[in-house]
Amino acid sequence: MKPRAVLLRLSAMYFVQNLVWAAQLVLLSGHMDSLGFSGEQISYVFGTGALAAIVSPLIAGWVADRFFPGEIIAGISYLLCAPLLYFCWQQTEFGPLWWGMFFFSVIHAPTMALTNAVAFRHLEDLGKFGRIRVWGSIGWVGMTWCLSAYLRFWENWTPGVSHLGDGLLIAALFAALMGLYCFTLPHTPPSREGRNPYAFLEAFRLFRQRNFAVLLGSAFVIAATSPLVWNFSFIFLIDAENGPGMAPSAANWVLSLGQVMEIPVMLTLGFLLRRLGMRLTLFLGMIAQVVRAGALAVGEPVWMVVAAQTANGFFITFFFIASAMAVEQLARDDIRASAQGLLTFTSWGLGSLLGQFMAGRVYDYFTLADGSHVWGAIFAVPAITALVVAVVFVLLFRGEEDR
Repeated sequence: MKPRAVLLRLSAMYFVQNLVWAAQLVLLSGHMDSLGFSGEQISYVFGTGALAAIVSPLIAGWVADRFFPGEIIAGISYLLCAPLLYFCWQQTEFGPLWWGMFFFSVIHAPTMALTNAVAFRHLEDLGKFGRIRVWGSIGWVGMTWCLSAYLRFWENWTPGVSHLGDGLLIAALFAALMGLYCFTLPHTPPSREGRNPYAFLEAFRLFRQRNFAVLLGSAFVIAATSPLVWNFSFIFLIDAENGPGMAPSAANWVLSLGQVMEIPVMLTLGFLLRRLGMRLTLFLGMIAQVVRAGALAVGEPVWMVVAAQTANGFFITFFFIASAMAVEQLARDDIRASAQGLLTFTSWGLGSLLGQFMAGRVYDYFTLADGSHVWGAIFAVPAITALVVAVVFVLLFRGEEDR
């Protein structure tokens, strides 16, 4: 297959993948809030993804490294996700929704590591990764804006009736499409060069490398505090008493600004990495989280809160996307899918699980007797933590100039 055709196929892969992710995720906290769930229950539902990310990506990465093509595993995973998302759409009680999201998460958790492994295997120049990954951001923005228009229609047509849960149904449809598309991706057979059949055990030995240990340690802590921002930003924006009091459609649009900013940042990621280096790029990604969470903690003026949401584009690209690229550089060819799974395990798994456990408790602790929230305290936690981690990271991580 010609290189240009490969880039187009991989770009479409990220585009459709993020249609699923955005449709499933961006309205979920608001949907659960409309069902009357507590902050702890909301975090428990989001925590299903963290529970799944502890085991699933490692197993799937090992299977992709040693036994079956990565695109086939991803395709089967998405086809199984579709009926589970449909089931979740039908639920209004905490218990059934939790179990539905848990089984969905177990199957969905490996897919990001798998698609990254497929992309990295077929890219001749790692610097081109931003050009294809940007289509994931475009897909996320497109889905978010379509959901805002969808909500706006229902806000005018049936005021007071929530349609926030419909994102799960839309996600189910695109999950089925993504599953079928994965079977058409460039063939990515397992490595035949592995000395150890248990690639995930080999991946754990990467912790002997200082940079790998510092990177994954930072990702763990950042992921542990990020749920306070991700879970409750939407609820804050629609809070009429202690927040901006936006309509759900407007709040959804505001939160999409981060993904809008991802597009130009992602397109220039290769250039910026060459100019800034990996250490400074990752550091700036963490500082972007400080800016976003700090603005939410201050809470006003509204224009500042809105503008600060663009920092999420730098956070996702400079930290999480660049982290995957750093892992790709640090790992051997025959364990790269497992190394990507280990990154997912550490950040979206262990880190996010701890974060979800804490986030609901922090949210409920700063919820007053009259139902109002002390938003400044809630969002100060991730802002201060990200700042501390950023400083420690830049002191310990060795850049090219230090070697």
